[in-house]
Amino acid sequence: MQILIAVILTVVAVAFLLYLGAQIAAVKFSLHPIRVHQFVSPGMMGFRQSSFEVKASDGVELRGWVAQGDGETVVICAHGYLVNRCEWVPVAQTLVPEGATMVFFDHRGHGRSGAAKVTLGRDERLDILAVREWVGREFPNKKVVLMGSSMGGVACALAAEEPGFELDGMILDAPFRSMKEASDAWWLFLAGEMAAKWMRPTGWIGPWFLGFRPEDVRVDHALAQLDKRIPVLLFFGSEDPIVPPSSAKLLEESVTGPVRAVMFDGSTHGAGRLHHPEVFRTELLGFMREHELL
Repeated sequence: MQILIAVILTVVAVAFLLYLGAQIAAVKFSLHPIRVHQFVSPGMMGFRQSSFEVKASDGVELRGWVAQGDGETVVICAHGYLVNRCEWVPVAQTLVPEGATMVFFDHRGHGRSGAAKVTLGRDERLDILAVREWVGREFPNKKVVLMGSSMGGVACALAAEEPGFELDGMILDAPFRSMKEASDAWWLFLAGEMAAKWMRPTGWIGPWFLGFRPEDVRVDHALAQLDKRIPVLLFFGSEDPIVPPSSAKLLEESVTGPVRAVMFDGSTHGAGRLHHPEVFRTELLGFMREHELL
């Protein structure tokens, strides 16, 4: 009997250690994800393309492209988690012919930029600050618009909160309200309810590897600090578990200046502009023209 009990306890202990190891591995992978290859460029679409490199304040090298327009506005495009600078490139077809210059870059730990821990917007704000400074040198006296998707949108909002940050407009697609809320819903979004239950310990383990509390990263608080003169355009999906409609409404209400929120019916996280491209283009151009950004 003692041998049987010992065997059972050993099996349970091994199973627990394997389960814990899987949770830790998932967290580490999340903070240092696989890099996606580039798949489209402005030059491929017929636009004037150039490359640039900048260094963030913490030393991380950032690389990107510029699609040159003939107007007075520069749009800095910040991509989401697990993708790269190519995510926003198709939007060049909408904005560059209207005169906008578009800047696409890879966030830290993504694409061809330098290695660094991915923090879903907190440290990525340093990338935005570095690119914004570079744009100020390369395109002086131009209007500047930030356009961010998911993690990139979070980074935009957090960067704009920094003292002295100059901005003329902000466009955010599916920015989460708080990192805690987003991380709690990540596995549900990625693999469904069963995975969300099995991977729940990652929510407890993650902060140890992040080095900060996810609940301290609040996009609604950052938007509330935005200059009231800066117009904001928000895009959300009605079926997004990471940014549910209730959180989308709170984000909209946190903006104290001109704001328009668009809810894509039936779309999940960051997919609205793919499912409803005409609506996205119409809203984007309408916003830019209304606020004299084109």
